[in-house]
Amino acid sequence: MAASPKCEVRTNPVTKRLARNFDGLFPGRDLVQEPHLIVTVALQTQHRQSAMSDEMLTERQECFKVLMERMTRVKAHFDGKDQWCDFIDPATGAPFHTDSATTLVECDERYRSLGFEILELGCCRSLCNERFGQCLVMTSAFMSCSEDDLAAVLPLLEGR
Repeated sequence: MAASPKCEVRTNPVTKRLARNFDGLFPGRDLVQEPHLIVTVALQTQHRQSAMSDEMLTERQECFKVLMERMTRVKAHFDGKDQWCDFIDPATGAPFHTDSATTLVECDERYRSLGFEILELGCCRSLCNERFGQCLVMTSAFMSCSEDDLAAVLPLLEGR
């Protein structure tokens, strides 16, 4: 992946219904009590993620590195403002900074509530969205901030 991949960032305010979907993901954190946002970052890939190949696996690992770098920078930004933020490690589905027994893997049904589709392919499941189809790798971040606060880190999330 020589050039930075195309990126899609989606923002979802956490409602009571949405918060129930993620109960237990961040123990001790009440996602309803104060305003929280869930931000998904999807990177477009050249290879469909449902077609297993060495090239796909290599590209996937490169995307994981890009996502981790972006999310780490966003987390540092919010830490500097004393605002809570954590993100999902795309390789494991576990919260990166919170000790939790609950995970949010890429093909988790809960991603449907954030605008993604989960395809049942018989042999496996594949995440897809309208813009990139099955050619994507993604992760999500959960943050206690306003949409205005989030606007400051959109360039980091988008890789600009």
